[in-house]
Amino acid sequence: MSSFANVVSTISIFIPLAYLVFIYSSKKTEKHEKKKVLCLLPPFICNAVTLLIWTQTISILAIFYEEKVNRVIFGVEIPAASFQTIPAIFAVCFGSLLTMLWTKLGKKQPFGTTKMGFGTILWGLGAMIIALLYIIYPGDAKVNAWWIVLFYAVLMVAEGFTCPIGYSITAVAAPKAFVTQMMTVWSMSQSVGAALNMILVNFYKEGSEVPFFIGIGAVVAILGAVVFAFSKKLAEGMGMEREA
Repeated sequence: MSSFANVVSTISIFIPLAYLVFIYSSKKTEKHEKKKVLCLLPPFICNAVTLLIWTQTISILAIFYEEKVNRVIFGVEIPAASFQTIPAIFAVCFGSLLTMLWTKLGKKQPFGTTKMGFGTILWGLGAMIIALLYIIYPGDAKVNAWWIVLFYAVLMVAEGFTCPIGYSITAVAAPKAFVTQMMTVWSMSQSVGAALNMILVNFYKEGSEVPFFIGIGAVVAILGAVVFAFSKKLAEGMGMEREA
């Protein structure tokens, strides 16, 4: 079963990448559109690794909530499964606030690639928070439940910067002949993230949580920092303008 999962996960990673190569090399894709496709690749990778961290919350971290967290809040013990409702609440709250912010800023708001880079950095910091909890609460020590609330708050702010922005910049960067296909390929970055998670859990061992989550968080944060640093060039390469 493990080998089967690894094979399927590997295929899930290469299918969208292969289709991106097909779109790039197609005669229907014009020369200036090829540059757009290349500039979309770094945000695509960012979105994939953010989904990698998210799938951690419903796999390894699901056990963490059950065994490691003191789930008593205001004198009431919260079921481990109920922690999955926290991000939904934060998503509505932070999503509304960010929507208001972008609306108010209008043409002065950052590039979509800038938002993607910054949000990806926050996703990486979220993984590092889990590593920090293993350091602060070693052994059988129970983690204060409010740390999990903070963890999800960071992730949902990060999602507000990355999830809706991805479809927006894909619509801008997509070649005219492959608009629908590009949106589908972008959606498949989620399956890439889930596949990466399936592969990485093979390296997870009890007692190695700190280096495991620090490693994932550092890689994701660095990828986000690179996209953030080159966000203006990427945006210009995709044909974005502040006035658009």
